[in-house]
Amino acid sequence: MDMPGHGDHGGHGGHEDARPMCAMNMALNWSTDNVCVLFDFWRITSGMSLVFSCAAVFALGYLYELSRTRVRSWELAQLTGRARLETPLVADGLGRSARWMRAVMYGLLVAYSYSLMLIFMTYNGFLILAVIGGAIAGHYAYATDALGAVR
Repeated sequence: MDMPGHGDHGGHGGHEDARPMCAMNMALNWSTDNVCVLFDFWRITSGMSLVFSCAAVFALGYLYELSRTRVRSWELAQLTGRARLETPLVADGLGRSARWMRAVMYGLLVAYSYSLMLIFMTYNGFLILAVIGGAIAGHYAYATDALGAVR
């Protein structure tokens, strides 16, 4: 018993999108044809959109390192010049509001880093190199010494 429009999913008029679906690759590729970066509206469809996307991804990697350094500097500033509070609830020397702020900043950094990971997982070689290049440049510019003190 064959129902009309059931096997071929016909009868769904009005769902045709003028834009093709995002390219989904599960292997390293160097494609510039319809690569979606994080969002459906951020697509690589030409050489120029590739250049702009790589520049944006490089900047995201660079700014991630800046963000990590700024958060670390803020954490150190919270502990500098202040007597450490040694209680079981505040073992790191931070007060309650500072601990909440630290937790929120940590959560934002986690979300930021996962966004970079999702860009990496497009498996597009150009975008992978842009993430790595931005991280290298940002780390070079904002790296901390071996003891964790910000330069």
